[in-house]
Amino acid sequence: MIILYILIIFLAAACLYLFLLYPGKTRKERMLVFGQYRIAHRGLFNNTTSAPENSLSAFQKAVDAGFGIELDVQLTKDREVVVIHDEDLHRTSKVDTKIADCTYAMLREYRLFQSDEKIPKFSAVLSLINRTVPLIVELKNTSSSDYAELCERTAACLDTYNGLFCIESFNPMIVHWFRINRPDYLRGFLSTDYHKELASLTCVQLPKLTFLEKFTLTNCLMNFYIRPDFIAYNIHYRNQLSYRICTGLFGIVKVGWTIRSKEELDTAKSSFDVIIFDSFLP
Repeated sequence: MIILYILIIFLAAACLYLFLLYPGKTRKERMLVFGQYRIAHRGLFNNTTSAPENSLSAFQKAVDAGFGIELDVQLTKDREVVVIHDEDLHRTSKVDTKIADCTYAMLREYRLFQSDEKIPKFSAVLSLINRTVPLIVELKNTSSSDYAELCERTAACLDTYNGLFCIESFNPMIVHWFRINRPDYLRGFLSTDYHKELASLTCVQLPKLTFLEKFTLTNCLMNFYIRPDFIAYNIHYRNQLSYRICTGLFGIVKVGWTIRSKEELDTAKSSFDVIIFDSFLP
């Protein structure tokens, strides 16, 4: 009898696990075109040249080379949607100021790295790309209170854009916002193995995570709630069990980030449907 109880508990736990992991009916056919392109991470950039990351010149170079583009958006103090990865200007401009504390006019005072490029508005980037290549838009947010406005203002820019795009985020609440408010947008969940990669906490720009939050995000256990069309996973942890079940059993589109050499590309291209790269030409 005890064995039967244990078996019932095990089966119930397994069913709950699969329920949480299930992404729903994905729109894989709409994602296939992204796999026809290599996706340039933050544009086709080199931070020691005139085309640094997330700059108009880096995006133009990607367009000219026929690469898709991945970029990052966040809000300024005056609620403009701008394209930049970090939450502050320390790395890009040697200034200890947060993006959220700057108006767009203030940001225009700073150059990206040692180039003449400035932080662009998202609307300007969309005008430059002009439907020529696929676009992956990662939404950043540095607090739980402003994610809805970031979503709303980003969506307002994309509503009038007729090119091919999808959105993604490490924050499941952002992905869920698009599920509810822009259900036609392709959406994806970004993740990594949070237990193994402490540096990812800075990249993700979320508050310090508890063990339970790390476990939930690592194992994509919010899928039942956000219903992603793809999972973008750190290539170094592509054998993580939940990720493999999600992509193998449920067949969700696999996006790999970030490939930084031809050797990594040779290893990763058989494991992912869409490749995001930087630091070399694939």
